[in-house]
Amino acid sequence: MTKRANRPEHPIDRPLLKSSGTHYWIHLKQRASLIPVQCSLGCVFFVLGIALIGLAGVDADNNLLMIIFGLCVAGLILNLFSAWRTLRGLSVQRIVPDVLVAGQPFVIRYSVTNIRRWSCARCIHLQDVLPSSGPMADPEAFISVLHPGETVTLNVPAISRLRGRIKFSMIRLATSFPFGALTKVVTIHREHEVAVFPALGRLLADVKAASRSSDASSGEGVPARMIGDEEFYGVREYRIGDNPRRIHWRRSARTGQLMIREMARTREHQLWCVVNTRIDPHDPEQADRLELVMSCAATVICDVLERGVKIGLVCNGQPLLVLPPTGGRARRLSLLRELAIRDMNTDDPLAPHIERLAWPARWRGPCMLFGTAADDDLTSAARFLGWAVGPTTTYVPGRPAFGDLFRLEDASIRVFRHAHVTASASRRIPYSLNVEIPNT
Repeated sequence: MTKRANRPEHPIDRPLLKSSGTHYWIHLKQRASLIPVQCSLGCVFFVLGIALIGLAGVDADNNLLMIIFGLCVAGLILNLFSAWRTLRGLSVQRIVPDVLVAGQPFVIRYSVTNIRRWSCARCIHLQDVLPSSGPMADPEAFISVLHPGETVTLNVPAISRLRGRIKFSMIRLATSFPFGALTKVVTIHREHEVAVFPALGRLLADVKAASRSSDASSGEGVPARMIGDEEFYGVREYRIGDNPRRIHWRRSARTGQLMIREMARTREHQLWCVVNTRIDPHDPEQADRLELVMSCAATVICDVLERGVKIGLVCNGQPLLVLPPTGGRARRLSLLRELAIRDMNTDDPLAPHIERLAWPARWRGPCMLFGTAADDDLTSAARFLGWAVGPTTTYVPGRPAFGDLFRLEDASIRVFRHAHVTASASRRIPYSLNVEIPNT
């Protein structure tokens, strides 16, 4: 039995895509044999003219016509071969931000390198082909000339007007150099998906104040949950039955009577954000209201988490989403991502899910209930939440309560880092998520 020799790895055996995080390297040299050719209408007439010249030269036995025919055919072959070699010697790197927000511009970076040592690449048209039903247009760029060994970085601005998923399916490179008669195209099929967060607007009311529920307002008189050590509240006169360890001896010596430290325990504030994604298929306005509801819920989540309040999220649909109240900035991205990918539904009411859930005492707190219409389903859910969880406020676009809470700013607002939020509602600033793109 003969032993098979170890042959070197052929370029076609290597993967066409090497990924690291959001960096995607696409090597086109291995796909050069699969380049299709596109012909414009002018090219078709040009080929027909060449064919007529060739037929006339053969029929008349005219050497001049045959020379012209040969030059035209040589030009077409040179056009095809030159573009074929140009696209074979290119490599492309695509860098997409991890976080996108609807209505806020972002930049997609394409790093194109000419790996050839001698020939230049000219007239390169780059297009990132996206689904026609997606929320944004196809990013496109053009490179006039790329010298041997040179790398050029293209910053392509883009914007997504709607939340949801953006599926980057393929990158297309094309060139018609040198004569423009034939266009050669390379298409690379690679899947990459990015979530677009809902648009962020401006809150007109103090949402944190709603989470400061009293001991008797947390449902059936259950006291609000206490956490952490006791904090100093003040000094008062000693009363019979007070803990002697809390006597403030210095103040007592100065006033001549026993004084005691009064302590208060830290209260844990939490809030529930409940979103009804069910819409009426016969009412086209409810789809637009749902996007407004998602933007309001996303803005509330950013405000609450930034100010140290825990928040939980409930959304109906397939599947049902129930996230218990948690805090921290790290929680913000996961909550916004859930709102971004949540689809509207037409046959999954909210109230039955709310009634079937087990609401432990540690989940009790105020609720903000969002919906597209004040129907029976929303009313039943609000009634049950008020009885089982805590004080519930319903917000529906077009109602006064929603207008007093939220306003969606224009999409061209300036992007800044969400670092500080003022306590005054009149000075409240629109929220925005800062997107940092790593350098190539």
